[in-house]
Amino acid sequence: MIRIFLVLLLVGVSFAQENPFVISPEEAYKLLDRKDVVFVYTEDKQSFEREHIEGSVNIDSLYLQDLAIKNNEKQKCNYLPICPETAKSIFSEKGISNDKKVIIYYSNVPHKATYLWFVLYSMGFPEENLKILDGGMKMWKEKGFKTVSGSEGKLKKANFNPKPRYDVVATLKEVLDYANHVLETGERPKGKILIDVRHFLEYSGRQPMKEIRRAGHIPGAKFLYWKWFAGKKHTFKPVKKIKRQIKKLKIDLNNQIILYCTIGNRSSFAYLGFRLAGAKKVKIYTGSWYEWGNRKDLPIISPHR
Repeated sequence: MIRIFLVLLLVGVSFAQENPFVISPEEAYKLLDRKDVVFVYTEDKQSFEREHIEGSVNIDSLYLQDLAIKNNEKQKCNYLPICPETAKSIFSEKGISNDKKVIIYYSNVPHKATYLWFVLYSMGFPEENLKILDGGMKMWKEKGFKTVSGSEGKLKKANFNPKPRYDVVATLKEVLDYANHVLETGERPKGKILIDVRHFLEYSGRQPMKEIRRAGHIPGAKFLYWKWFAGKKHTFKPVKKIKRQIKKLKIDLNNQIILYCTIGNRSSFAYLGFRLAGAKKVKIYTGSWYEWGNRKDLPIISPHR
């Protein structure tokens, strides 16, 4: 019995060590009362008020997306997921400053957490201070840790100072140049690969999407479903399995990898998956299919074309 326990303990430790983007519920629990640590729940307000980890703040990932679309922020700010001044306002109000440690968690859909991770990272937040609660709320509760209900407590405003990382986002022009090269030559540009991480029915154009005029994918985009990187219990699969999946698809990790989905959430999950596998040059086209599919002047591959 003791031997089995030790094996399970070692497996848990090795998994945490191989994935620097996640933190185990046990390790996160030890940080609950630290003043330099902020727990952030990425679900909507109603979900937060129903149940959350005590002391958490609430930043709804979909709200960030809606805000960016409403204000045309991605296009205004060189395809950052939100404009720096918006990030400064939101994160400062939630008590997040550049020197804090942030633990991000989700309910059932992990890309809500990875999206907030990516937004903070794109604003210059130190990578080593950004963690995703492995397994989210479900694993937290499975480990016997308590949750509470109610609204946010009184928040102490901080001073978040954005330092944008423009090298982690791809612009519309960059992706259009890629697509045009494919259409003109029949080949992808050397050293680059564009990857669509949506469901195959979306990629193939057989599943129309709400609020988007056209269905299909960007010319030259390779298909890789984001869930292929997701674990059943852990947030991500073990690194060796992610690498095996990438190798099976013949994706060269030395390439400049550009990811897109519908609005950027699912791409953020794949972004961290590729980073785990060892890719050094990864970007997200944050305009994604919401922008591309609504622009009639942009080329697409579609069964209805």
